[in-house]
Amino acid sequence: MNTLLSLTAIILVSFGTSFKDSREATIDAVAKDVQAAYSEAKVFSAFTSDIIRKKIEKEEGLHIMNVEEAIKAALDSGCKNVIIQPTHMMYGLEYNEMKEIAAPYEKRFEKVVYGVPLLATQEDISAVLKAVIPNIKVAKKEALVFMGHGTEYFSNFHYAAMDYQAKTEGFNNVFVGTVEAYPSVNEVIALTKKAGFKSVTLTPLMLVAGDHANNDMAGDEDDSWKSQFKKAGFKTVNTLVKGLGEYPEVRKLYVEHIKAAAAELSK
Repeated sequence: MNTLLSLTAIILVSFGTSFKDSREATIDAVAKDVQAAYSEAKVFSAFTSDIIRKKIEKEEGLHIMNVEEAIKAALDSGCKNVIIQPTHMMYGLEYNEMKEIAAPYEKRFEKVVYGVPLLATQEDISAVLKAVIPNIKVAKKEALVFMGHGTEYFSNFHYAAMDYQAKTEGFNNVFVGTVEAYPSVNEVIALTKKAGFKSVTLTPLMLVAGDHANNDMAGDEDDSWKSQFKKAGFKTVNTLVKGLGEYPEVRKLYVEHIKAAAAELSK
């Protein structure tokens, strides 16, 4: 028995989604994989979006903890250590808020360690590309476009870096854009056209396939990515509404990040 882990709580922090099927296939699946990998630890899930939490409670009668509630649950369960692992794509305002909420409780544990986001480093970006791209079937002359959320935080450059990294690794048909920042859909359309592609598959670069994936990306509205690519003259516009959390290889990367964080507990 690993005594250290038996006294440790792992709190998985997500923004959250009210799309039940996607939540179960992604956020819940990550939690199951983490619990299986660290069976002696206590695993809790927390959502940072109060709007989503309230909507789920109203529609499903299911209460999902926020970060503070999860930390208190860890204390009540007798845990001496806590690993707080975000499922966020990168560092940003949500990550900072998570740490601010946890900070007042740090002295109540022997040790509190924060895991890093999914795309924290160049190595992480490369690992995600290699985990996801081989699992997506596209035609030989078809572009694969990932739609990320985007952030006003400095880490937004990760999206452009991921696009560059993909091409460095030989994935010349891969392009990365964002809903709310740079690169925008207009820039991605221009780049895919310049590269000579006439067919495209759109898929989310997000843990869950929620509102952004179903509406901003795959929706029928005039401003959706699907509609804009069609207007731009692409002959075929396919959509793959599948969150990153649905790929076992990606879930494994979260487990690896927790492993790195757990190593800090014994120092």
